[in-house]
Amino acid sequence: MNSKQEWKAQWITFAGCPDHAAPVFRKKFHLPSHIRDAQVRICGLGFYVLKVNGRRVGDDMMQPAFTAYDKTVLYNIYNISRYLDEGTNEMEVTLGNGWYNEMQPSAWQFEHAAWRAQPKMTAEVYIDEELFIVSDSSWECARSGIIFNSLRCGETFDGGYQIDGWRQASIAPAPGGVMKEQRIPPVRVRSLIEPVAVIPGPLPVIYDFGVNLSGNVEIKVTGKKGSKATIQYFELLRTTRTPDLERYKQHVYDDRFQRDEYILSGQGIEIWHSEFSYNGFRYARVYGEYETIEVVARCFHTDLPDAGGLRCDNPHITKIHEAVRRSTLTNFHHIPTDCPHREKNGWTGDAHLSCEQALFNFDMKQAYVKWMDDIADCQRPNGRIPCIAPTSSWGYDHMLCGPAWDAVLFVIPWQLYRYTGRTEYIQMYYEPMERYIGYLQSILDHGICRIGLGDWSVPVDAPECPTASLLTAYSFYIADLFGRISGVLHKEENRRQACRLADEIKASFLREYGKLQTDSQLFYAMMLYFGLAEDVSQPLDHLIRTVEKADYHIMGGIFCSKMLLDALTDNGHFDVAYKIASQRDFPGWGYMTDLCAGTLGENWYGGSSMNHHMFSEIGAWYYKALAGFNIDDCSPGFKHIRLTPHIPRDVHEFCAWHHTPYGRLEISWDKEHIRLILPEGVAATLVYEGITQELASGEYSFNKCARRA
Repeated sequence: MNSKQEWKAQWITFAGCPDHAAPVFRKKFHLPSHIRDAQVRICGLGFYVLKVNGRRVGDDMMQPAFTAYDKTVLYNIYNISRYLDEGTNEMEVTLGNGWYNEMQPSAWQFEHAAWRAQPKMTAEVYIDEELFIVSDSSWECARSGIIFNSLRCGETFDGGYQIDGWRQASIAPAPGGVMKEQRIPPVRVRSLIEPVAVIPGPLPVIYDFGVNLSGNVEIKVTGKKGSKATIQYFELLRTTRTPDLERYKQHVYDDRFQRDEYILSGQGIEIWHSEFSYNGFRYARVYGEYETIEVVARCFHTDLPDAGGLRCDNPHITKIHEAVRRSTLTNFHHIPTDCPHREKNGWTGDAHLSCEQALFNFDMKQAYVKWMDDIADCQRPNGRIPCIAPTSSWGYDHMLCGPAWDAVLFVIPWQLYRYTGRTEYIQMYYEPMERYIGYLQSILDHGICRIGLGDWSVPVDAPECPTASLLTAYSFYIADLFGRISGVLHKEENRRQACRLADEIKASFLREYGKLQTDSQLFYAMMLYFGLAEDVSQPLDHLIRTVEKADYHIMGGIFCSKMLLDALTDNGHFDVAYKIASQRDFPGWGYMTDLCAGTLGENWYGGSSMNHHMFSEIGAWYYKALAGFNIDDCSPGFKHIRLTPHIPRDVHEFCAWHHTPYGRLEISWDKEHIRLILPEGVAATLVYEGITQELASGEYSFNKCARRA
C-alpha cells in the first residue's frame, strides 16, 4: 500500500452517542482464501482501539498522536494479515474523546477548541495492495461499555453492558487538517509496577507504588453484578493519610479528576484498566463494594528508544540521573508535557530547557520533529507562537511568555542538527524561524525586550534577575542562532542580517545592563552562557561571588538551572559547579529528588507537581562535564568532539555512553584506569589534567592521575 495515495474512505460518526460515552463501529466482510498481505490505514479521533475478529491489533495505545486537528491529522498503518480468517471477518473500532473532544472545562480552554466535535473515524483496508474496504455509511455503530471518558478526568466502564442493537453510521465532515502518516513512536506500556506498601488506615485502601509514574492501574476484581470499584489517582499524601487532590488539580474545573470506575459484571474474576485516559500518580485510592481485588500500575508513555546511559558508584548522581530520565519519559505522551496530571500541556520553555539531556538519553528525532510540526501549525502569520503546543487558542495572549519560551523554535532544531549532523532539521523549520525573527524585531524596544516572563519557579529568597534582561538575552540568543543556522544553510544575506540584529541587541543589553551590580546567579550565568560579556573575567568573578554567598547552592529557577553549571564548567570552574550539583539540602537537585519519589518537581521544594522535567539540564551536564562529551559545532553529529572528562573525588567507578550517528561513544573509569571507545568515524580532542591529545577512532586505556576536582 502506498501511504501517500488519496483517501477513498469517508469519515463516519455515531450521531446519537451520549456525549461522554465511547462509540464503537463494526464492519463485517467476507475474505477469500490465499491472501498474501492485508493492511489497514486508519484514523480515529480522539483516540481509537482497533480489533479484528475480537483481537486487539498491536500494543499501541492512545493512537493517533495528538495534533491541532484543524491543521494536521495523523493516521496509522498496520499489517493485519495474521488477524484475518478465511470467510467471515469483523473489524471493530472503539473511539475515545481524547484531545479531540475535550469537554471538561479547564484553564487551557480545550473545551473551546476550533476542531472539537463528536468522535469520528476513517479507515481503509487493502488486500494484496488493492483497496478492499472503506469506512462509509454501511458500517454499523453503537455505544460501548465505556459510559464516560475524559483525558484528565478518567473513565467509567460497565463490565455487564451488552449492546442490544446496532445503528447505521453517519457520514461526518473531516476534521479539517492535512492527513499525514504518524512517524513518532506510539505510546506503549513500558513497565508494570506492583505496590510497595499499603497505607495503614481505614477503608478505602491507598496503594503506594513507590515512584511517580504516568499511566493507570489495572484491577483484578470479583464481586456482585452492578457493584463498583473506584480508583482515585494522586501524587501527594496528607499527614492525615488522605489524598491531597486540591494542590495539583488546580485549573481543572470539574468535580471529577483522575478517577476511574469499573462496574462489575459479576462473572467471576474480571480484569480491567481504562483505555482513553492517563494519570500522573504515585498513589491509588481504591474503594467499592467488590469482594476481592488485586492491583498493578501500568506505566506508559511514548516509546522513546534509549540513546545513552550513565552509571556510577555515587548514589547521589545515580538518583538524580534516574529522576531526570523518569521525568522525561513520564512526561512524553505524543508531546513533551509539563506534568502528566493536571495539565498534560506541551510547554515550549520546559521542552527547550530539557532538550539536551533528552537527546543524550533518548532517540528523540521523530518525537521532536512531530512536536516541532505542532509548533509550526500554531504559528500565526506574523511569526508569533504560543507557549503551549498544540493549543486550542490559549497561550498567545492568555500567558505571553516571550522570547525565553519562544526560543524553542530555534533551540530544538539546532540541537537536533548538532547531535545528528543532519541539516534537514534546521531546513524544515527555517521559514517559521524567519517569520519569528520578523515578529521578534516588532516587539523590541530599542533593542530591549520587555514582553514576556522571566525566570520561573525561583526560590522566594533568591536575588531578582531583571525580567527584561533575561528576555533581551534570549532575543540575542535567537538572533545569534538564526545567524548560525543561516550560515549552515548558505543563506548569506539572512546570516548577515541576523548577525547585525544580534550585535544591535547585544549593544542594547550592555548599554542597559552592562554595569548592573546584583546578587543574581542567573544574571551573570546568562552573560557567560550567551556570550554577552565583553570581558569574561568580571561576570565570572561576580558569579562565583554569588554562589559563595549562597553557600554553594543554586539560587534561581528553571533558566538558572539550565545555565549555571555549564557557565561555571565552561569557564574553568568545574569544582564550583560540582559542589552546587552535589548539595543535598534546599535548594538543589538532591533535595528535590528526595521529595519527589523518583522524579523532578515543579519547584525546588516539590511544589504542586512532583513530576516536571524543566529542571533536568543537570542530566546533560553529567554527560558534558563528567563524561566530557562536548560536540564540536564545526563537525556536528559527533564527527569530532572535545572530550573533557572531570573525575570528582567521590566518583570511583563511572561509565557513560551515547549512541552517536557513527556508533557507541563510551567513557569509563575505575580507581586506576580511564577507558575510551571512539566509534569509527569519530575523532576527539582529549583535554584532561592539563594535557591535550588528538585521538582517532579506536579504544584507549590509560592511567588516571592523582589530581582530582
